[in-house]
Amino acid sequence: MKHSLSLRLVLGALVWLAVALGFTGYGLGTLFERQAENAHLRLLGADLTALMAALDWSEDEAPLLSRRPADPRFDRPYGGRYWQIATPDGVLRRSRSLWDQVIELPDEDLSDGLEHRHLLPGPQDQQLLVLERSVVLPGHEDKPLRLAVALDRAEIAAARAEFDHLLWIALGALGLGLTLAVAAQTFYGLWPLRRISAALADMRGGGRRQLVGQWPVEVRPLVEALNALLAADAERLERGRRQAADLAHALKSRLAVLANDLAGHPSAHADIEALRRQVERHLARARAAGAAQIGGAICDAGAAAAELARSLARLPSERPLDWSCEGSGRFAGDREDLVEMLGNLLDNARLWTKSRVAITLTEQNGRLRITIDDDGPGMPAQAQAAALARFGRLDENAAGSGLGLAIAADIAELYGGKLRLETAPIGGLRACLILPCPPESPPPAIAA
Repeated sequence: MKHSLSLRLVLGALVWLAVALGFTGYGLGTLFERQAENAHLRLLGADLTALMAALDWSEDEAPLLSRRPADPRFDRPYGGRYWQIATPDGVLRRSRSLWDQVIELPDEDLSDGLEHRHLLPGPQDQQLLVLERSVVLPGHEDKPLRLAVALDRAEIAAARAEFDHLLWIALGALGLGLTLAVAAQTFYGLWPLRRISAALADMRGGGRRQLVGQWPVEVRPLVEALNALLAADAERLERGRRQAADLAHALKSRLAVLANDLAGHPSAHADIEALRRQVERHLARARAAGAAQIGGAICDAGAAAAELARSLARLPSERPLDWSCEGSGRFAGDREDLVEMLGNLLDNARLWTKSRVAITLTEQNGRLRITIDDDGPGMPAQAQAAALARFGRLDENAAGSGLGLAIAADIAELYGGKLRLETAPIGGLRACLILPCPPESPPPAIAA
């Protein structure tokens, strides 16, 4: 969770939704229960009024009802609806539904003539909602009557339970919908960050050198800062490459002078030559490292290979050479570095071939494969491994040896590629260069 903004936002929203919907469900349920209770109190008030309207005194001074309440539950034993007429001395009449029970009314002053509400125990452990008032009939002012009507509160509880059931189903559906909406909003809101990640990956794959496109105002400062940083890094790396090239030129010139001065000392001349080889190799790596780290460059490998082949074919040679270049491909890197690798490999093939050098380029699964075959004496397997080993050296007289192979292998490694040496089908050495190639087409800019 701590490593994902999307998960943080979604889980935070889920917690908020759970709390909000929980309080909403409880509040609506409580509000419904109160409204249901008020509605039943209004019904009890109507029953109490009807009871008062039907009340009279008989000739034997007993309360008499001219008509009974119409609700059949008043006549069914423990049916949940009850009425009762009492005096301070005791209960005078009661509904059939009370059967052998009475409602134990609290000792309360009812002289105000208003309706009083109570929550009292009833028969069979029922909880009764009771509405009562004091009534004085004309001519019997000395005999106030206490009229009470009651309702089993289980009816309200049952209505609340049914309402809660439907309410939580509705709130659950609402919560699910809001969760999906939050997830969609989070995905859409963080889409520009995914675009930045994809654009950076595209730059590493050789698509662009800058983040381009339309960006929301919230992430635009980040994009501008990244572009400024990328531009500054590119400038520093390019300056470093130029300095490495200048250093290489200066060192090679001074080493050439030293080699001429020590021409009469074979051992010293060999040391100077070994030093020159090491300097040339490491400076070639330094020049290529900058472009490999910058990324974003794309060049036509087929055109570069064909151009080099034509240039080498025009060089004077003791024997006629047949050069062929087939296929095409693109290299996700700097063209100068590709020329450096191909130039070393082709020059090595030209030196050792008898009559033929074949170049083949193919692209497959995001990799560029360049094979250079010659029909020369080839190179033994042990020598092939030693030629590419880090800091390895081959004897100058060994077939196929040369600094160019090591330089090409080093530059390929900087780009995440590799150089393999094999036996060519035409009998000599095959140098197989595997390099990254860019995607088929740069991804289109998506408006945020």
